[in-house]
Amino acid sequence: MTSVLDVDDAGEVYSAALEPRPRTVARRLLLGALDLWCAQTGGRMELSRAADVVVRRRHDGVAELRLPVPVVDDAATWLAMVREDLQVLDPSEFREAWRID
Repeated sequence: MTSVLDVDDAGEVYSAALEPRPRTVARRLLLGALDLWCAQTGGRMELSRAADVVVRRRHDGVAELRLPVPVVDDAATWLAMVREDLQVLDPSEFREAWRID
């Protein structure tokens, strides 16, 4: 396993991805029904599309950070910001910048 002291950037220690928000089955069904209703009345289907940017440790997959994206259409931008920091910051700088304990 790679030591944190041997890496150049946080991307070697962490990975970031968009993941659906954790929900119960009942909540998924409710949000799906609301999305269907919104679509039929001319609204946007956003409730079931909600996602978080999740940063996980590469060696064991444990989530270190979960960022709820406030506007669904901005998810790609938030993910790009986190991934850029993973490339340019070392692990300790990344943890400090994103306030990971």
